[in-house]
Amino acid sequence: MDPVQGVSVAFLRPLAELLTKLGLDGPGFLARFGVDEQTAPNTYVPAADLDHALDVIAKERQDPAFAVTLAKLATARPLGLFGHLIWLSGTVGDALERAVKFWVVVSKRSTLVLEEHPGFITIRQVPAVAERGRILVEFPFASLAARARSATEGTFRLRDVRFRHAGESTPAYEELFGVPVHFGASDDAIDIAVEQLALPLVSSDPITSAALEAKIAQLTAAAPVDLFLDRVRRVAGDGSPAAIAKALGISERTLRRQLEQHGTTLRELADQTQRERADGLLAAGKTVKEVAFELGFSEPSAFSRAYKRWTGKAPSST
Repeated sequence: MDPVQGVSVAFLRPLAELLTKLGLDGPGFLARFGVDEQTAPNTYVPAADLDHALDVIAKERQDPAFAVTLAKLATARPLGLFGHLIWLSGTVGDALERAVKFWVVVSKRSTLVLEEHPGFITIRQVPAVAERGRILVEFPFASLAARARSATEGTFRLRDVRFRHAGESTPAYEELFGVPVHFGASDDAIDIAVEQLALPLVSSDPITSAALEAKIAQLTAAAPVDLFLDRVRRVAGDGSPAAIAKALGISERTLRRQLEQHGTTLRELADQTQRERADGLLAAGKTVKEVAFELGFSEPSAFSRAYKRWTGKAPSST
């Protein structure tokens, strides 16, 4: 799955917590996407599948403003690592700048852009793909409005809210956003008066915020993890293709096709996993002999040959 189409596990986990608050099966929701405790936060799940799952929940609940419902639940405390970083900032303006800068932690199928105009600014969601579900388009702006109002003790106000998809500005939307919501617009955006940017946040914590920013910067710098390949690597071991496919709950044919679409093979994934383990052990000060036997090689020389094939250099030179 191309990460550009994805939504991150760093967002999916706190979203599942919100679903649990609604009386739904949050852990089961994560399991549906193959996400467990070991899944890295910079792993991206197929956004179209997430759109569909949320649409089904909204329909079952008969809640056409489901994004608003989720945003209200998220007001009690920031949503995940990203939310904590944003709302521990000093002012509304600081929070918005961080949201734009680190949005990639949440999603790779859109970017946030901050545009300055006389007397106001615009925060715009620019899609990387044509089709996006309305819930995940509405939720970031709904959550921002609710959190900013709470963090400024009710002072924060929006100037305008617009979405490209069709809809109706019902009382649920207007109560949360504080202004009528325009659907069928030319963009997905909110406008905020310049004077709102200087509003201090009661949740401000500069020290913790700086520490979180450093942690999130590491996440954004790291290569995104593909959920399917991550799952294959974790169940592969020395298993046969049939055993691996069974562990993943798919057929061997589907396993082969997915690997081909990702441009890789089981052997390449196994080599990558072994190399990553070797690099970690060597960095921890293990000797070549210790690493060789820990990785299951019969002789240190066999490990050295494999490592040179993986990296082009001997393990002793790392």
